Amino acid sequence: MAEGRRREEMDAKIALWERDLERLRVALANAPDALNAKHHPAFVDLYRRKEVAKSRWEAIRGVYRPKAEDVRRCEDAIVAVEAVWPKTQAMLDEVLPVRAA
Repeated sequence: MAEGRRREEMDAKIALWERDLERLRVALANAPDALNAKHHPAFVDLYRRKEVAKSRWEAIRGVYRPKAEDVRRCEDAIVAVEAVWPKTQAMLDEVLPVRAA
């Protein structure tokens, strides 16, 4: 049961990341070029990290006993996303008011 809950939590976390990144992608695409250029490198880095974490999670998600190295790599990738995730909110805060204006 605990393992199933862990799976659900990780799936939900990744879905939330993807939803927020999609909002940010659309907002940046509609932002002035200067604002888009300012945030583009950070967005690409964050998106790449999310994709790595998602792929590593998918590789071990349904495995009964994944290799310890694979679990560690997945956990490292998740930590990497979470380390830069606060920048997402800062980008949204800066970009969304421009989009709504």
